[in-house]
Amino acid sequence: MTEETELKFIVQNYGEIARKLMDKSEFISTAYELTVMYDNKEKSLFKEDARLRLRQIKNLRNNLETCELSYKKPKTREGIKIEEEDEVSVSSFKEMQEILLKIGFFKVSSYDRVRDTFKKDNCKITLDTFSFGNLLEIEGEINSIKKIAKELGLNLKDNTSKSCDDIYDDICKKQGKETDAHILHTKDSLRKAIEQRKVILV
Repeated sequence: MTEETELKFIVQNYGEIARKLMDKSEFISTAYELTVMYDNKEKSLFKEDARLRLRQIKNLRNNLETCELSYKKPKTREGIKIEEEDEVSVSSFKEMQEILLKIGFFKVSSYDRVRDTFKKDNCKITLDTFSFGNLLEIEGEINSIKKIAKELGLNLKDNTSKSCDDIYDDICKKQGKETDAHILHTKDSLRKAIEQRKVILV
């Protein structure tokens, strides 16, 4: 078991933040990710504010695919978010789905995103484009996280500890739209997100 310490920000201008990251940090990869969340009939994970997720990752530069199964549960959501996390690599997304179903877990929600990953001062920095907008996460040691956020021109008071689906729900409520358990890109929005990266991440 490990602990994950992070700051998360809603980003209005993808291009501005992406260019700063290219200038100030080491670019690692850009990938398309599909994440499926699972729970049992009793929704015991939901009641504990925990998540069981299966994730398929396709590297957009070399087309290599990987898959991860993880359990996450927040220890605190005040200020800088700290989570308990256990994660393993699995060889097959499809077969792992079948195993989860056979042992009593069911798909409850899903989301996809295009994710850019960077590294700086022993911190992992990710910039995500969802169907509803962009999110930046900085994960690592607390003082380094704060330093990087300031270098990127971000106000620490603007960070959020909400999950991507909670942020999506808030946006839908403000816009008077119905929410969907499956937060997925359209073909056009996914194409736009990928094309934008071809221009900036070079």
